[in-house]
Amino acid sequence: MTAIELLKQDHDEAMEMIERLELVERGAQLRGSNLELFGRLKSALTLHTLIEEQIFYHSLANLKETDELIKKSYDEHRTVDELLVKMSAPSQDWRVALGELKAAFRRHVREEENELFPKAERLLGAQRLQEMGRQITNIKRGKAATA
Repeated sequence: MTAIELLKQDHDEAMEMIERLELVERGAQLRGSNLELFGRLKSALTLHTLIEEQIFYHSLANLKETDELIKKSYDEHRTVDELLVKMSAPSQDWRVALGELKAAFRRHVREEENELFPKAERLLGAQRLQEMGRQITNIKRGKAATA
């Protein structure tokens, strides 16, 4: 799979977890299986951010056509990180943060999939995206990115 295919798969999986958390009964705290689901979401988004920044964005950051999109994407990642931290603190307001997370993540995904990914396909080419896909797969399997 290419880097873009893997990143889109991550987007879909994260959104599915967010939507499952939205189904938690109003007023309920994040406990038990819901807390476990949030932990999986947090881990998935943390790994996804790391992969995007180290593998994908790194290749596009110095290209004139994508440099502004990459800067914006880094900022969006920091917003998601802040919301995950906010949700990690025990609170009845975690639903508000979840709504903010969903909106921020949806906006980020839309920009990446509609703007950045098409440009990356054109600028990097199929072979480079395939190579990056192998690096991402290795990272997810716990191997070195260059293995």
